[in-house]
Amino acid sequence: MTTWVLIRHEFSLLRALWIPLSLCFSMPLLALAFVEGGFSAVVRLKDPDGLVQGVDLAAPGLATMFCLMSLSVTGHLFLGEHAWGTWARMRCIGVRTGQIMLAKLSVALVAYLVLFVSVMGSARLIFDWRMRGPLATFATVVALLGLVTVVFGALACTLCRNQAELNAMTYLGALVMAGLGGALTPFETLPSWAQSIAPLVPTYWSVRAFEAVILGGAGLSEVTVELAALAVFAAVFGTLAYILFDEDERRSTWA
Repeated sequence: MTTWVLIRHEFSLLRALWIPLSLCFSMPLLALAFVEGGFSAVVRLKDPDGLVQGVDLAAPGLATMFCLMSLSVTGHLFLGEHAWGTWARMRCIGVRTGQIMLAKLSVALVAYLVLFVSVMGSARLIFDWRMRGPLATFATVVALLGLVTVVFGALACTLCRNQAELNAMTYLGALVMAGLGGALTPFETLPSWAQSIAPLVPTYWSVRAFEAVILGGAGLSEVTVELAALAVFAAVFGTLAYILFDEDERRSTWA
């Protein structure tokens, strides 16, 4: 019961941050207008019959990058508990740290899914985004990528003591992972050194899965390697966050 109360409270706090969240929704749609040309050139080489557009690959990549950036918003609620003094008060009345973090991570995951689905739905309406593969496979990749994103956010909150540090880690992490993974620009256009280290970031595997589903019409059994890699990243990020988290460390929403 306590966890559900915390989740409802977290959603009420998140509604107050609708402006920065709306930017995370609108920016990938705006960016699509600039980058879809580069993706189209690569797609034409892979799909000469022209049934797939550049936007079909660019949209999920950009949605991923801005969902990663939105972690600075959901992470603000975690830092805010310390700045407002509610973190200590909740623990004093018997609310366990695990319950608080479960509520925050659950709401962050819902926010990610709503944001991602909204971007993709808008891309469908505005840019005629489409894919060849089954929706269930695409949804599985999105859900697992969402888990990776949320636990990366938990790790960021673990390592950062204020909003400035959190913003730096989430924005830089989003750009690095999106750039290396081929979410910001086609993977084939990256320099050789970037391609060689790309498997070290989760977006490389999510982009591979998206490409297989969107271009090749792949089913679930054909993206098991990519899904397993994403699961490993989720486990690693989650384990590090669990080991390094200090519930007594002082944090704030300012630098």
